[in-house]
Amino acid sequence: MPTGPQQFDLPVYETYLTRDPAEPLVGTDIEGTITVTINWNPAGTDLAEQGVAFSSPVWSGAGNGPLTVYDEAMGGGLQPVGTVSWSVRTQFSKAVEPDTPNKRFRWSVTPIIELVRTLKPTDGNQPDIEVTYTASDNAKGEWIPQP
Repeated sequence: MPTGPQQFDLPVYETYLTRDPAEPLVGTDIEGTITVTINWNPAGTDLAEQGVAFSSPVWSGAGNGPLTVYDEAMGGGLQPVGTVSWSVRTQFSKAVEPDTPNKRFRWSVTPIIELVRTLKPTDGNQPDIEVTYTASDNAKGEWIPQP
């Protein structure tokens, strides 16, 4: 069980069709990896003062944009209609996991990373912002006797 920092990576990804003639017909792969650090106290029974930390995303492949998005033009062909980019939002939850028969409990910490896509049209309309993927994992602390 944990004592001190516990680290692991969480990837977020999406395949997005930009319709760019230079990009694959099946879409462009977007992938980011975020390192999560759960800072347990020395006994591993609770979070230390630093709590849960998230690294900046490391983007692979096409990166996180902006990429130009195309659509059919009047009279044929493709024309740029906007740009698309990605970012991440992070949070975590902390909950008690009881073990009632043994009169003990432990903390369960769940880091959550959301991949956010922002499509900005060139026509001046409001951007379309949506969460397209959510990654999470679970880390459990040491058992603590119930008071």
